[in-house]
Amino acid sequence: MPKKNAKSKRADAERAAEWYAHEIEGCVHTIRAVRTKWQYQDLFGCDVLGKRPDGTYLWIQVTAGGAEAVRRRKRKLEEYPWCGADTILLLQLVQTDDPSDSRKKLWWFRVYDYADGQWVMRDAVQVPKKWFRAYPKKRV
Repeated sequence: MPKKNAKSKRADAERAAEWYAHEIEGCVHTIRAVRTKWQYQDLFGCDVLGKRPDGTYLWIQVTAGGAEAVRRRKRKLEEYPWCGADTILLLQLVQTDDPSDSRKKLWWFRVYDYADGQWVMRDAVQVPKKWFRAYPKKRV
């Protein structure tokens, strides 16, 4: 049974979304939205922007909230005009109990894809523990 996530998981969810962009979607570069103590600047309603080798963009909005948070973010993303070549995703971080050890937790992303004006749910993706750390930046 999925558990509720606290707002404190927002930063973890954003870091994991950046890993998702690299590891699952094949992005070569990513940038996260700016969040400080006093202000927040998102990227056209998204938290992570990724660039693929073919030049297309991956736009990711992430939430650690429940169904209402997902619904609000879907509506927000639908307001923007998107290019057909780009991919727009909404990732919902979900916590479940580990069946092998009740003291441990498993983390998943429910993945919603916005294409042709419709939301399509993809297969869930398990979030490894290392994804909660910052993605290592390559030095140029």
